Amino acid sequence: LEGDEIVMDRNSKIEAKGRTGGGVVLVGGDWQGSGDMRQATKVTMEAGATIDASATDNGDGGKVVLWSDIHNADSVTQVNGSIKAEAGPNGGNGGKVETSGHSLKLGDAVQVKTGAGQWLLDPYDFTVAVTGGTITGASLGTLLDGNNITIIASTTSSAANTTTTKYGAAGVSGNITINDAVAWSSANVLTLQAAGAISGNSSGTLTMNSTTTDRKST
Repeated sequence: LEGDEIVMDRNSKIEAKGRTGGGVVLVGGDWQGSGDMRQATKVTMEAGATIDASATDNGDGGKVVLWSDIHNADSVTQVNGSIKAEAGPNGGNGGKVETSGHSLKLGDAVQVKTGAGQWLLDPYDFTVAVTGGTITGASLGTLLDGNNITIIASTTSSAANTTTTKYGAAGVSGNITINDAVAWSSANVLTLQAAGAISGNSSGTLTMNSTTTDRKST
């Protein structure tokens, strides 16, 4: 789906399921802004909207991207629906989901299921807080029970947004702030990568298992 403003309303249903593997759903751009797709300014997925790129028998989950141009200060990606990219019930690996934008807003109804695959979130700055954050502490812990989550806070102004090459952008810091506690019970991994700093206040703690990564990128 290409366009400047894209809205998936509450009745929207997109399926790219397959017996031996999930397909590809690209909304507003491709993975990390790669390729030649037109990049949206505003992408909205309302509560009730669904995207499913799962395998249905034996195969890997597919790829789902919701993207608005992270280099445009006016761009917003809002996600409040259900996204699946799961492996088949008879075998396979979890898929990949990306929800990214200059500003990223995740609603209380958001559900992402990759079957221990990857979920990538890439805004310029990222805050975990019960209120007023990019994502709430309670929700992040719940979502970690179904996904390996990578949060990238970048100052990238290049079309190729990677975690190893950073290009400074005026007025942004590339920080991750943990303002409220996050805990989860699964073996899935939370990776924090920041061009700036990773910090938290006295209540902003991560209850991590032994496989969790909490790090600052170079």
